[in-house]
Amino acid sequence: MTHRTLMTAVLGAAAVAVVALPAVATASPHDSGTPVTVTREKGHVLACTGTASGVEVTADLYDNDVFGTHAAVSVRTPDDEYVRGGETEAGLFRKGRVEREFVVGSETSGTARTVVISGAYVRSGLPKRVHEVYDEPYGQVVTKGWNYPLKADVTARTMGQQVKLTCGDAFAYKLTTWRPDSTAE
Repeated sequence: MTHRTLMTAVLGAAAVAVVALPAVATASPHDSGTPVTVTREKGHVLACTGTASGVEVTADLYDNDVFGTHAAVSVRTPDDEYVRGGETEAGLFRKGRVEREFVVGSETSGTARTVVISGAYVRSGLPKRVHEVYDEPYGQVVTKGWNYPLKADVTARTMGQQVKLTCGDAFAYKLTTWRPDSTAE
């Protein structure tokens, strides 16, 4: 058998082996034939914490041009904890600035305090590709797009303290999401 004949036989056998392999497919709503809803989403995420003179502040700020603006803010002192979470007015992030006043309440003492979160953010670093697949009650969700890292300089003013916050998660995003249509039956 010549070298050429041997190579043809090996390549032919490899082609048959590849064709004989079971097909591997990734099930996703946008190619499964299931009706889907496609959304194009933009927004920001800042998840920040800081402590000064016994006052610990945590602020998780999120906006999404499709699903709204949410904030979870907590202030902990040696004597009490004040929290606030849920939807908030739009405009939390605006042209490189974040500034919002929140009223946080204590279930223990029944009192409330004010927290002002303020600061600036800029894009910093290379964008990161996003591809997430996860299950929801109506089926599999696929998200693709980009996260853009942010450098944030943010403080919280509350209880007579100015608390410098460090933001572990800080990014802007642009995503396309395919969700199974829950109204299709």
